[in-house]
Amino acid sequence: MQALGPSDPHEVGPYRTVALLGQGGMGRVFLCAGPDGRLVAVKRIHEELAENDGVRARFRREVESSRRVAGVRTVPVVDADADAPLPWLASAFVPAPSLAEALASVGPLPEESVRRLAAGLVQALTDVHGAGLVHRDLKPSNVLLAEDGPRVIDFGIARLLEDDGRTELTGTGMLIGSPVSMSPEQALGREMTAASDVFSLGATLVMASTGAAPFAGRSMPDLLYKLVHAEPDLGAVPPGLRALVEPCLAKDPEARPTPAELLERVGPVGPAVRPWPPGVQALIEDRRIRVAHFVDAAQASFRAAAPSPPVPHAAGVPAPPPPPTLPGPPAPPARHRRRGPLLAGLAVAAAAVLGATALLLPDAADGDGSEDGDGTPATAASAPAEPRSIKGPTPTPGDTPLSQVDDRYTAKPPTCKRAAAKVDAPDGFAAPSGYGPYEVDEVGTPHTETMCVWRNRSGDEINLMWRLFRTEGGSRTGAEEAKEFLEGFYWPDDTRRDFALRFAEEGLWKQPRNSGPGCILHARDVNLVLFVSIEGPAYPRGRCEPVVRTIAEGGLAATARDR
Repeated sequence: MQALGPSDPHEVGPYRTVALLGQGGMGRVFLCAGPDGRLVAVKRIHEELAENDGVRARFRREVESSRRVAGVRTVPVVDADADAPLPWLASAFVPAPSLAEALASVGPLPEESVRRLAAGLVQALTDVHGAGLVHRDLKPSNVLLAEDGPRVIDFGIARLLEDDGRTELTGTGMLIGSPVSMSPEQALGREMTAASDVFSLGATLVMASTGAAPFAGRSMPDLLYKLVHAEPDLGAVPPGLRALVEPCLAKDPEARPTPAELLERVGPVGPAVRPWPPGVQALIEDRRIRVAHFVDAAQASFRAAAPSPPVPHAAGVPAPPPPPTLPGPPAPPARHRRRGPLLAGLAVAAAAVLGATALLLPDAADGDGSEDGDGTPATAASAPAEPRSIKGPTPTPGDTPLSQVDDRYTAKPPTCKRAAAKVDAPDGFAAPSGYGPYEVDEVGTPHTETMCVWRNRSGDEINLMWRLFRTEGGSRTGAEEAKEFLEGFYWPDDTRRDFALRFAEEGLWKQPRNSGPGCILHARDVNLVLFVSIEGPAYPRGRCEPVVRTIAEGGLAATARDR
């Protein structure tokens, strides 16, 4: 996700653009706001392709295919105009990473998560096939790991089951579809049926559990040959999953199980508040935070551009003065705008609308309704409230401008193994698991991340995440980047500033979600931002702050310093 550039549209159909989600060979996908304020993902084809009849026909088919499918494991289309000068399609927006992104950032999923993924994908295929379609391109980048389970996206090359189902070729003679999960009949250009999607499902589950495709080749012809003739490499697949995925990868379509049979083999999947491992949950939360930043900046722009409605009054009687309003969020400094201002103010409003919100372009560089956006109870007579913000400049410790502060931390954040030696976790917590350090550069604010999670047998959990920003010859220092990132977590109703941490320059104490037990701290020390949380029955609010402080101090001590 990134800030809009000068060449980006202000509107696509009736939708106002908020940010660029990504782009691929066929078009671009924008995060947009509808007339009613809801967030949608709008896919618009490239201008140079708009006059191509074949591209238009394919896009029109995508619109029609997407509208045919309805189910909890797919993403609904809410609007489209395939006949517009630049055709577009709007879908519900899901702030979630794709399976491909999760595998690249976090690594293979644990067996329990893969079973949950399998159950969701089987349900999605049941809905797709029930609508009379074959997806034809099920792969990790077309699977979103949403907070409530997986979602299948992109019906750009889906075909009706009653069609001949043969694999299409582009003008350059290349197959449409992804070889990493392509079925043998698809590789041969033969008739494709619902069984082809089952093969792709098996390949996707292998990649989810091992991080590698079941077939690999030195070249495209070699890979296609192995898809047709070689046995899949399932050596790294856990034994408990092998019996599930192996039948899906049968060369003969008739020998593959149906989705209904697969659902029986998966077995019952229990409910879970957090269906994915901590690393994936962190990616989801990060998406929500970033979306809230962009929505906040767009909200200020929308409000400034909106005309003031006339106030009706009787003839000859002066109009009453407008009622006072709370100030909106301040405009970001000009030097910050090009990289997407990280302002607070709509985090709660964004969270309320993000629950029903999917990126429909997989080849791109890939609350509760009872409350209003400001967190106040909604009533029939209540009017929308302006978002509240801090008056005056943002508080910053020290007298030296952050633009003149050198980086304190220059090495990568520690591994979880190294962190375990420095972080004094309470007794009873097992050694941490997690991921990182790894580089993140998806929204124009490059940084390095590590995430570690400690758990005990009582169900308590400690989360510790490092985000390290570096000064790398740009117009901003690592301290500026870190400060801007930290401020994205500030919301006046649920945040308390702390300039007396001693081990770090400043901190933000947050209320846990749903006012549950636990404590949350975001701490910044020059160019490093730490996220620390502890939750569980043994750590009620008001009594867990000292533990969080100790963990945060250990997290900083585990990080190599330059000065």
